[in-house]
Amino acid sequence: MCGIVGVCCPVLLLDAAHTLGMMGKHHAVSGAAAWIAVTATGPLALGSNPLPPLAVIIGAGVTAGAALLPDVDQHNGTIAHSGGLVTKAVASVAQGASGGHRHGLHGILAIVGFYLATTWLAGFSGDVPFLGTIPIGSALLLLALVAFALKALKLSKGGIVKLWLSAFALTVGLLAFAPEQLEWLPLSVMVGVATHLVGDFITTGGLPLFWPWVPKPPKVLHAVPVINRIWQPNGYMAVPVLGNTGSAREWVLFVVLSGYTLAGLLGEGAHLVGQSFSWWG
Repeated sequence: MCGIVGVCCPVLLLDAAHTLGMMGKHHAVSGAAAWIAVTATGPLALGSNPLPPLAVIIGAGVTAGAALLPDVDQHNGTIAHSGGLVTKAVASVAQGASGGHRHGLHGILAIVGFYLATTWLAGFSGDVPFLGTIPIGSALLLLALVAFALKALKLSKGGIVKLWLSAFALTVGLLAFAPEQLEWLPLSVMVGVATHLVGDFITTGGLPLFWPWVPKPPKVLHAVPVINRIWQPNGYMAVPVLGNTGSAREWVLFVVLSGYTLAGLLGEGAHLVGQSFSWWG
């Protein structure tokens, strides 16, 4: 009996941790909304890093995929289920290398790590028929992020093959008609990963924000209301205003962010159409 418990407990703990974080599709929509807030110039946007309308529109979809990246350490997450044995193997390796789900890839250092990795990938280029010289590393990452977004938002149905064929067609179209859009890919990844961490930070499970340093509170604080929810006995930190996964509050936030994202995309689309008419004129 002890042997069975010893084998099962790690899996149960991982699943329990997963249930305390934000849902995958909600992470994706949050990433898209954050991208619009940062890069759009409409009345509801911050415009802290303004980009052309086409970059805002495309980037919203890419950042939706990037917002799933920290959960590559989850054996049962969206990324693990996106590409059969390949993505499951990647998730397994990431889970082991990072110390488990919601460990190394869910701290502040993860934002820096994913950003640097994206910048490093941009250094690999090669000649591709009909497309010329392209940054192969960035293109492959873009392909994966588009596939993850399609999977999380349920925009592609019909299995893994159709999912990746759809992502491939979208990626090739982008590289053929607007290859300069890849210049903002590191920013997209940084925004997506940061948004993911914020989403999990405001749920019950919390985060090891300063991983690998995970300071635990003094035992005297373990039973103090509010404080023991913010600085948890295991050292994780949270402001759990959303509660557990799938709570009514999380769904309300999802609806609000979905509306904001749609409004932002429509606004940028109108700007793009206006620019096109001006150009033709």
